[in-house]
Amino acid sequence: MGKKIIIRLSGILCLFMLMGSVSHAEVTGDEAFSALNWEFLYEDQMFGSVQSICATEDYIITIDNVSDNPEDPDIVSAYYKNDTNEYGQSVQKYGLAKRVINRCWEHGNGMAYNPNTHEIYVALYTNAIPENRGCIYVMNPDTLEYKRTIKVSDDYNLLGIAYKEDTNQYVIQTNAEGGYSFKILDENFRLVEDLGEYAETSKGPNFQDMAVDGDYIMNFPLTLNMGIGEYLNVYSISRKALVAMPQIEFGMENIKACEPESLCQIEPGVYLAAINVVEADGTKKNRFYRLELPYYLYVNVTGDTGETVTQRVLRGESFEVDCTPAEGYELTRLMVNGKDIPEEERKELGSGYLLQDIREDQNIEIGFEKLKEAVPLEESSEDTRFETKSIFPVERTIGMVCAGIIMLVMYLYYSHVRMERKRKQLRVRKQRRRYAARV
Repeated sequence: MGKKIIIRLSGILCLFMLMGSVSHAEVTGDEAFSALNWEFLYEDQMFGSVQSICATEDYIITIDNVSDNPEDPDIVSAYYKNDTNEYGQSVQKYGLAKRVINRCWEHGNGMAYNPNTHEIYVALYTNAIPENRGCIYVMNPDTLEYKRTIKVSDDYNLLGIAYKEDTNQYVIQTNAEGGYSFKILDENFRLVEDLGEYAETSKGPNFQDMAVDGDYIMNFPLTLNMGIGEYLNVYSISRKALVAMPQIEFGMENIKACEPESLCQIEPGVYLAAINVVEADGTKKNRFYRLELPYYLYVNVTGDTGETVTQRVLRGESFEVDCTPAEGYELTRLMVNGKDIPEEERKELGSGYLLQDIREDQNIEIGFEKLKEAVPLEESSEDTRFETKSIFPVERTIGMVCAGIIMLVMYLYYSHVRMERKRKQLRVRKQRRRYAARV
């Protein structure tokens, strides 16, 4: 499981900022290539020579170069990357999904998949067709059909190609005419930077296709029939130099020939290699081997202020976010990789959330709110359930004054009415006495 790492957030403020911005997974360093463990996954029949490999969301795709004759179609194969297909149906992981045989892809020495454009870019290496010099073929990753051609240069052919997702750029390696140079191209395949020439920097006279991971470029040197074994070249983009060249041990038995051809990344720090093998009886096979490098992953915790606390962890470690709120606050929101953790589950989790066996970067969002203050009730020993009391003293006073005025007006009115009645009665008596006197 690995060690447990804790970040404590208090209220809506982070106690410390480790990096200040969201980071991305990366190889731990040059030492990550010192002890490589290649795991055999799958093998399939090979008709010519598998030259390149790439991975999409659903498939592992290879180009099997049948011949250098442009009239001979090559074999493009798609293998299931997952244990379910794009329709959610169960399939054999790494098993063959489909094949397309309708076009020559020149030598098809390199492939790169761009998830943003949803296209595969094929480095041809050779140009049996003259107008293909310095070109890239574009392939549809769903149908495995040709889409169009992109011209990169008139001075060399492209030996390999890789997509650098963190910068949205492409890294290419030229053939011998270009001095086996690494170059960085922008999203429109225009030259951004020339990293220099790398002829004779490693074992073997030539290079195979490549993969890029952060600052590292990896490829296989061509050592077939040299009797020195197999190697992996590791170059640094920033240092513009070969920084590691470990020998590879696949543990194969009863084989006549072994040629590592191509490498692609299937998840952060995990690679799939296509190895061409000729068995003792002459049978030709393409074998898939898996390589997992020591890898740094990142947990990015974002609070209400928008500030992000970032912690680097090794792949496979656990990570605990302590969400204890400050006094007077309560935890109201917890999201892990875009998924909202419901209130009931937050209560069960207590003050923290634990991520176990981390295999990819994690993004956590936390929200707090200030607790509402309770309004104290007025204490009374009497039962006042049926009494109507004004909350505001001013209103009570105004009501009493108004009631007094009304009562005074009514009193004066009735007093006036009584006085008028008495006066009327008095006039009537006087009139009666005067009438009696005359008679």
